[in-house]
Amino acid sequence: MNDRDLRPERLAVRLAARRLAEEAPALTAASADALRSGLAARVDTLRQAALAASRAGIPPFVIAHDSYLLTKTVREWIAAERCVRQ
Repeated sequence: MNDRDLRPERLAVRLAARRLAEEAPALTAASADALRSGLAARVDTLRQAALAASRAGIPPFVIAHDSYLLTKTVREWIAAERCVRQ
């Protein structure tokens, strides 16, 4: 299955993961503050995409596969969001 056949939520997760992976080397060449803030922003984008995918009914293991994260990490993000919403 190629990316254009995916639901938009899954595509967003893949794109966020790809951006994080592609931009991490350039961020490491920057200052420590730029590295921290750049990585934090890209991880937050990935987390938001993963949460949107979860709200759209995509299972955590699929989100984990699309994002190259551990399923445990995705489940922790989902659980944290549920706690905040309550």
